[in-house]
This record gives sequence, C-alpha cells and structure tokens, in this order.
Amino acid sequence: MLKKIVIGSLLVVIVGALTIGAAALLNRPVSAQTAENMTQSWQARGGSRNPGRRGTESTPVGPVTPPAEPGTLEEGEVEALIEAINDEYKALSVYQKVVDKFGAVRPFTNIIKAEEQHIAALETLFVRYGIEIPENDWYGQVPEFDSVAEACQAGVQAEIDNAALYDELFAAVDEPDIIQVFTRLRDASQNNHLPAFQRCAG
Repeated sequence: MLKKIVIGSLLVVIVGALTIGAAALLNRPVSAQTAENMTQSWQARGGSRNPGRRGTESTPVGPVTPPAEPGTLEEGEVEALIEAINDEYKALSVYQKVVDKFGAVRPFTNIIKAEEQHIAALETLFVRYGIEIPENDWYGQVPEFDSVAEACQAGVQAEIDNAALYDELFAAVDEPDIIQVFTRLRDASQNNHLPAFQRCAG
C-alpha cells in the first residue's frame, strides 16, 4: 500500500513539473534575433513579413534574375546599352540647358529628375555586367532655343525619338533585366514625358 502511495505521489510531481515547464516555454519572450530568424524562415517559404496582415505588403513583380557574370553580354547588347544611355544623356543635357537659360520652368525641371533616374537605371545594368559607363559629354553638343515653347516642341520630338529607339533596341537584347529596364524607360517617354511636352508646346 505504501508503495502505491509513493508511486502516485511521484506521478503527481512529474506531471506538475511538466505542466509548469510547458507553461514557461509558452510564455517565454522571444529575442529580437530569434524573431528575425523566424521571419526570415517564413519569408523563405513564401510568406510576407507580416503574415497576419495580408494585402499590406507589396510583392515584387516579374522574375528574379541571378547575379550576372561580367563579360557575358553579346556585343550587340553592349552596344544597345551604350546607345540607350547616350540618348538619355543627350535628353538630360538638352533639358538642363533649357533650365540654365530660362530658369526652373516646367515640365523641364520635373523631366530632368526623371532623366536622372533613367540614367541611374541604365548605370545599374552597366555595373551588373561589368561594362564601363560612358562619360556624359553631351551638354556642349546640344542646341539652345529661343523660347520655352520652342524647347517644348523639341522635347516632343526627342521623346518620340527616344521611344522609337528603345523599340529598335529590343531586337538586340535577350537578357530579361535589360528588356525590363528598356520597357520601363520607353513607357515613361511615351506615357509621361511626351504628353507633358505636348501640353507645353500647345
């Protein structure tokens, strides 16, 4: 009888200890590092940073390309990148010269910022593929205009030509990231810059 009582008491102690231990584990605070590791694990499995708030995080669109190996582009693709950045250099120089002459007039001030972003996007591709970025020496080669309206008309033609150039360059490139950047820059010329200059030119 005594033996049964002892065994029963031991079972009660063991069950109690297990219950307390489980409660402690459930209530234990998670360190910042542990939380970050859990988040990274969740994201690696395709989850969002805040899995309890669906729809609040943006999702990248398009394929994720691996790091490029320098020197992997065909000669035609390198030439296409050089031609594209030179055209953006030329446009930036034309619009900058207008602002230098007539002051901070729109839409030139806004489009200068956009052209700088276009050039930065192309420079990223040059760095990615290990190509030397050409110097921008266009400022001394672009014309000056007698009026803002005349400059706006020139801007209309420049954006039409820029979009047409990208349409031609698509035939020379195969890399998805280059095609993506070219498409974005062409669409910006057609959908944003061109209408702005058309309104300015009257």
